[in-house]
Amino acid sequence: MDPLLDEKFILTISQVLPDYIRNTLRISAIREAYGPSKNEGICFENCTKVAFEGEVNGAMFLCMDGYTKLKLLPKIADSFGIDPTTRPHSSSIVLEFANQISASLISEMKQGRFNIDILPPENLNHKLISVDMKRFRQYILIYFLTDKRGGINLGRMTLILLMEKFTDASKSLT
Repeated sequence: MDPLLDEKFILTISQVLPDYIRNTLRISAIREAYGPSKNEGICFENCTKVAFEGEVNGAMFLCMDGYTKLKLLPKIADSFGIDPTTRPHSSSIVLEFANQISASLISEMKQGRFNIDILPPENLNHKLISVDMKRFRQYILIYFLTDKRGGINLGRMTLILLMEKFTDASKSLT
């Protein structure tokens, strides 16, 4: 296993997420904080998990509070050409948004000759997700979102990256 693998993922997502948000939503995502974490659980008002497997196994969690979701939802829906006012669409819009970001990350990693596929996104809003710290390394990246055109602060988005410590094809992230 590549000893710099985690750093490659962190650097790649640090470039992919702000670029994707800027190009898709026309807002800025400024990384405020980054670091490894020993949190044994994840719980956010809005949390979407996108697992990946292959040569590298893990998951990306895109998390935000209700305020940030309410501010972002119209922008995300507009970029997808969807009416965000219908309740069934709001959760699927955020799921697809997280899926697109994950797909961009995995696409970049595939260009680096990694064989990785993403699994369908999961809605984990208001749920406590335990993290097996013996099996995974955890990294947290926090982004401040702002719409400079309107001078509006949109809140913070947290991206949590779990990377399996020992790659074993017989295991999968559950």
